[in-house]
Amino acid sequence: MYQDIPVIGLSMVRADDERNFNLIEALAKKIHAVGARLMIYQSTTDMFWQYKPEGGERMIYNLVDYSYVDLMIVFSEIINDDELIDSIIANAKAHGKPVFTIGKPRPGCTNFDFLYVDGIERAVRHVVEKHNCKELCFVAGPEGETTSEARIRKYKETVSEYDLTDSLNRIFYGGYWSEPAKIAAADILKLEKLPDAIVCANDIMAITITDVFHAKGIRVPEDVILTGLDDTIEAHANVPSITTSGCDMNELADMIVSAFQKAMNSEALEDEYLCHFSFVEGQSCGCRENLDSLPLSNYLKYNITKQNEKLFVEQSFHSIYENILNSPDPKQLPAILDSMHFGSMMIMVNEDGFRRNLNPLAEGYRVGFDTRQRVIYQSGRDISELPVTINLSELCPEFDRLIRQERPIILSPLSFFSRAIGYLVYTPKVDNQHYHMVMPYTNSLSEIIGCYSMVRHLEFNAEQMDRMARHDYLTDLYNRTGFYSVLPKFLRRSDTPFYAVTTVDMDGLKLVNDKYGHETGDLAIRYISRAVAAVGDDSSICGRFGGDEFVICKALKNREDAEKIREKIQGYLNEHRSNTSLPCEVTASIGICVMEAGFDFDEALKSSDERMYKEKSGKKNRRME
Repeated sequence: MYQDIPVIGLSMVRADDERNFNLIEALAKKIHAVGARLMIYQSTTDMFWQYKPEGGERMIYNLVDYSYVDLMIVFSEIINDDELIDSIIANAKAHGKPVFTIGKPRPGCTNFDFLYVDGIERAVRHVVEKHNCKELCFVAGPEGETTSEARIRKYKETVSEYDLTDSLNRIFYGGYWSEPAKIAAADILKLEKLPDAIVCANDIMAITITDVFHAKGIRVPEDVILTGLDDTIEAHANVPSITTSGCDMNELADMIVSAFQKAMNSEALEDEYLCHFSFVEGQSCGCRENLDSLPLSNYLKYNITKQNEKLFVEQSFHSIYENILNSPDPKQLPAILDSMHFGSMMIMVNEDGFRRNLNPLAEGYRVGFDTRQRVIYQSGRDISELPVTINLSELCPEFDRLIRQERPIILSPLSFFSRAIGYLVYTPKVDNQHYHMVMPYTNSLSEIIGCYSMVRHLEFNAEQMDRMARHDYLTDLYNRTGFYSVLPKFLRRSDTPFYAVTTVDMDGLKLVNDKYGHETGDLAIRYISRAVAAVGDDSSICGRFGGDEFVICKALKNREDAEKIREKIQGYLNEHRSNTSLPCEVTASIGICVMEAGFDFDEALKSSDERMYKEKSGKKNRRME
């Protein structure tokens, strides 16, 4: 319970699906009527594929906060991943919260189920008793699948009552979708005699078989009767309309809310609640002779509207795609996203998602949500205040206000290459048009934000590679290539009459390497490089040209300032000697050549080299300590 408000969680997939939305719409009204609120945790895929990455869309179900969620409803029938279903249930039970499942029962849960087999029985009785059919076929779902086999058993049980023995084993498998249904239709056409009626285990298979038959010149219902199941909008809009049956989602919502109230009052619940199907006569069995154009017209309008809205969203995202990818500063994103005019939406992104040095696709990289989330968009909020960072436990800004409004809160994952990169908090108006936008919004934002993170990381890698090509690995000063690449720009931008080209060379590097080893030699080179870097500022560039040879080009206001370069280098070496772990004294020879603007750098470098070597040769040999 959130403060004084009971909260019901609904774990599901595809909130935009017509049938799923019908349940949400009914639940939202019933739940609000008893003073509770609905929170929907949903992904845009049904988790069908066997590849099950650890993160990605599955992470959205980890955002359930059982400190205030009083009940978890798992729409298990539409989640095609039993491991995920079990993990959601286990998490709820670990927090001592009751779980209702819809469609796929689980031990220890209160299950609500649809009497699909009731719909199969009604279809068989209808075609036999009202249409006097004697020879039937049944088109089931996948072979061996639990619900499919249950429907087959009910079909056989019902035809047995009418002693239709020839129909008992006429079972075909249409897989619940169009492609295998086409194969089933082709197999039925191979029978010696076309059956009087074909009972299908869902509407999409009935529609597909009708289309296949019509293409072969076989008329429905004149030559063969077909029935479906699910009472979909497509069944009503089909020509001919499909005789079907479906669940009353309002009845199901009433049953769920009633059971929730009992659970809150610690009253005993039944293990299973069954929602009966209603039979809907259509043209495919011949019960409706006249073609009613209204369902088809409404269906066409509905789908055209959905497609236009989807196209509009895709075009809108396309228009901002380039702007987002070309905005290296995340602070620019809220203003770009604001041009989309999202309604009642917040966009949260993992804080790590904007760290350019992290590869979001690296092996072993985090797959869940960061404990800190960056809010890059919040409808109705001044974009100058965004982005802001919140704790993941807060879920979103203004949660207190959202939980008190009538609309359900939808949480949808942002996923890129199976990695959770953030999530949306969406509270649209409860109608099919707005819920239809959940999928395109989620998918488009996942792609854009995921690509944004990758582009920033690729830029970082490019910069690092360029830096590696231009900088010395040991000292981080420019190498010879890098030095010469920035030299022309440096000379052009410096408005000064004189330049000092300085060569610095360590004394006795070979002796250090021979006596103390190359690791000590590298330490000595780094020590010299720090002394050289101490000279560096906006008026100079420094580089390492060879093993122990360093070069400085510095802009001067007057010639006399050149000697300060020597003083700084020698001063650094003297001052910091005691702070090193070097076992010996490290000194350097320095040659300086002062030139006027417009000079030839290579000639000046040659001159400074000569002066450096002159100084080095004038030094007395000394014994290393």
